[in-house]
Amino acid sequence: MFFSMSKQDSWMSVLVSGIVIQILILMIWSLGRRFPSKSLFHYSTQLVGKVAGNSINIVYIIYAVMVASLVLMYSSAIIKMWVLPLTPRWIVIVLLTLTAIYIGKGTVSEISNFFVMVSTLIILLIIISFIVMLTYPAEWRFLFPIGHSGFGNILKGAKEAYFSMLGFELLLILYPYFQHIGEKKILFSASIANLCVTLLYTFLTVVTVVIFSPEELLSIPQPVLYYVKSLYLQIVERIDLLFISLWVINVITSLTSYIFLATEGCSITFSKKRRTVFIFLIGIIASGVSIIPNKESEIDLVNKAVIIMSYVTLLTIPLFLFVISLLFRKSERA
Repeated sequence: MFFSMSKQDSWMSVLVSGIVIQILILMIWSLGRRFPSKSLFHYSTQLVGKVAGNSINIVYIIYAVMVASLVLMYSSAIIKMWVLPLTPRWIVIVLLTLTAIYIGKGTVSEISNFFVMVSTLIILLIIISFIVMLTYPAEWRFLFPIGHSGFGNILKGAKEAYFSMLGFELLLILYPYFQHIGEKKILFSASIANLCVTLLYTFLTVVTVVIFSPEELLSIPQPVLYYVKSLYLQIVERIDLLFISLWVINVITSLTSYIFLATEGCSITFSKKRRTVFIFLIGIIASGVSIIPNKESEIDLVNKAVIIMSYVTLLTIPLFLFVISLLFRKSERA
């Protein structure tokens, strides 16, 4: 957790991460508006040629598969630890993958409607967090002194926090699907989504910091689940199990997004119309990769590798393509 770096200023790391992501959203939006009816997988070849463009597409496909694998690694480990300790991890991985494949086979409109419906479950998490703060003594002094960890450590914490806020890069391929609402509304919607995620993560970070002591936060792997477990309601004996059941649905949305991203990349790059074949292939590969690591240290290595890849796919490549489009005045209309 990024608390080990920015300590009581962890919430500031989340805010910094949100600001950086907003800048990246602006860059991705600026690139997308130059090619409003095309996704990254289409205009990459138009900007840098077929060979280089397809190479860029393959990088994004690999990135999406790795993120999907990492989601499976972390989620299956948590489910096994909290809910199904006797169930083999590979069974949990397969079940999650099959569900994501089923949803990912739909159209963008169908997937979006499902995501909107699922996002309402976040309200329950916010309510539970408020109940915890009202039920248990919150030590607000744990937030002070503000800024004491130093700007450098806050930035290091932001680097760790931003991985939890990934998903905005899907705008690279989803822009053409929503061009009918207008470019300004696309930017507004993406910005509001980023604002909501940033505020939610900031709120949850503040709750965990004031509920647990600094020493406890360094040793607790999933602080949100622990404070949910500490909540006692007469009508629900294990509210943490209810929470995890709802959380799994949100995990599936993240998994579906990246499987969809990889599938779109394969369909366009390899000029094949059979999305069903590709989505099952991507699911099998992601599941296979996620089963390999057995230790937490091995999963952390994969996490670090994915973070490095994200710097390339979220910053370097979009910036490079945007500069190329400006220098050579290339756009969909050109």
